[in-house]
Amino acid sequence: MALCIGGETANCFVLGYFQGIFDVNDPLWPQSVLTRRVKPLFSFGYMLCAGFVPYFITVLKNQNGNQPHAQQKVPLRQFEEGKSVQAAAGPAPYHSGKTSLLVRQDSEDPLVEEADLGDILSSVVYFMSRNFKAYSALGFIYDPVSQAFALNSFHSKSLSIIKDMQIPLGRGVVGKIGVDKKSFISGDLSNYSAEVLYYSGISPVKSIVASPIISEAKELLGALVIDSQDPHAFKDEHQEIMRRFSHLAAALITNVRMRLYQERAAQHFQIFYEASQQFITALHLDQVFDVLVAMAQQIAVHTRIMALTAGEHNDACTVVKIRGPSPEISEGFCFGPNTGLYSYALQKRKIVNVPDFQQFQGKYYRMAPDETANESIRSLIIIPIMGEENRPLGLFSVESDEPSQFLGEMETVLFTLVSNASVAITRARLYHQMEMLAITDGLTHLLNHKHFQTQLGKEIERSRRYTRPLSLLIMDIDYFKSFNDTYGHPVGDLVLREIAKCIMEAIRVNDIAARYGGEEFAVIIPETNEQRALATAERIRTKIEQRVLESGNNLLHVTISIGCALYPDHAATQQELIENADKALYFSKENGRNLSSLYTKEMAASH
Repeated sequence: MALCIGGETANCFVLGYFQGIFDVNDPLWPQSVLTRRVKPLFSFGYMLCAGFVPYFITVLKNQNGNQPHAQQKVPLRQFEEGKSVQAAAGPAPYHSGKTSLLVRQDSEDPLVEEADLGDILSSVVYFMSRNFKAYSALGFIYDPVSQAFALNSFHSKSLSIIKDMQIPLGRGVVGKIGVDKKSFISGDLSNYSAEVLYYSGISPVKSIVASPIISEAKELLGALVIDSQDPHAFKDEHQEIMRRFSHLAAALITNVRMRLYQERAAQHFQIFYEASQQFITALHLDQVFDVLVAMAQQIAVHTRIMALTAGEHNDACTVVKIRGPSPEISEGFCFGPNTGLYSYALQKRKIVNVPDFQQFQGKYYRMAPDETANESIRSLIIIPIMGEENRPLGLFSVESDEPSQFLGEMETVLFTLVSNASVAITRARLYHQMEMLAITDGLTHLLNHKHFQTQLGKEIERSRRYTRPLSLLIMDIDYFKSFNDTYGHPVGDLVLREIAKCIMEAIRVNDIAARYGGEEFAVIIPETNEQRALATAERIRTKIEQRVLESGNNLLHVTISIGCALYPDHAATQQELIENADKALYFSKENGRNLSSLYTKEMAASH
């Protein structure tokens, strides 16, 4: 564009079109605007068209890389550096094409990246087509998982090249050199049973040279092919030159792999660093699992991710976190030992990595024998979360609807991430234990008096805000002092622990139980009227009355008295609510014990 504009400008000066056009002192200048400027203006317009029109035509043509186009000469230095080049021009127009490169860490590893690097072999293929004057020149990349050669780049005078061709190992000319790992040359293909395969319809070629691309580690990377419509078009020296092209192609592929490996390593390092920073600030298990799941989502191609915690004796495992569609498994799902792949990974402390679970559907189950089948699961990896002294803390699993997603390098990356998370999980558990020690009673494991007061204040505020009733039970063990004097304090401690268990068995999940002090207990019952509160009190009283306590050869029975008060019906403040529930408790004791009583105004008058 610049050359065209510059050339036309110079041409205008040579022809004198600009003479006098800027001379404002000329008395005829205003009158000669039209007569003296028409030609220069026309020249300027022509000049701009001459520059811009070819430019935009080139841009539009280059937007479609698969259309036929004339090939430019490419410097040899650019070819040696492996840079992309365009299709070659010759007596007949060439047609070129590219596909995505399959990049793997090694021959046993799964697909780790499918990048937009379709031109990796185009430089080699371009020079092959020019050097040999071939009818078609093609480059293939070998995929060790599918065991097939994928067409990566080509230059051809034919329009019948199958651009997304996959040639299985062992099939046709290309597949055969993959098995033999030796180059192949033929001047008359009719003498061989091997097919060309990459043309649609009948193959138009008679001569062919195919050479495998093999790395220095003797790994099969791909294949290079040239063919001709003429018989005996290639000689032995052409076969040797093709081997040299293959060595160059192997170096290009290896360099791309190394670069991608370094890029992935840098990305993984950044993710590990971010994860470690977030694990440091995660003080609760839920926060740790949130970080773990979020980081795994950045690393792995997944359909569903799950985090599970193990029971105290590894006898059960519970799903605590799920990301992704999960119609058959929900958070809170629990399973026991010897029930499938998940329990196997937990008990054996080993990674379970299944490339394609659908091959084992019906033969192995994941969590339970009666689980609902999930046909979308292909890849599945289950990684134990290990704590101190090689004790499993739980499991972490990633699933994908694509096969072979977590083999090789990906398994190592996920294992490293989970190992970092295990330290944070151990710390979160210790933090939780310290929190529980601060708010619970060490003997009964119910809330202590201080935390009971805090929780009661919160529930009263919630009751006031949403105008919902709130009930409070205060209970006391009948004749506990004489019981202690008769059987001793160890038996008294046993009684306190058993009563705490009875209370927890009788209340709802949202109810809050506490050891109020000594032999006294309290239960906060949110959103409950007096009838339901008394029903809960009776359920606790009956369960304790029926409980048989074994102490040596003695079978002991204890009873409990309960008082109940409601907010805001019986009290306007927290302290008043406690006092009125306590008055109802004393009413139960004064009227025979082993009794549940609801506060009334008469009780206040009697005290």
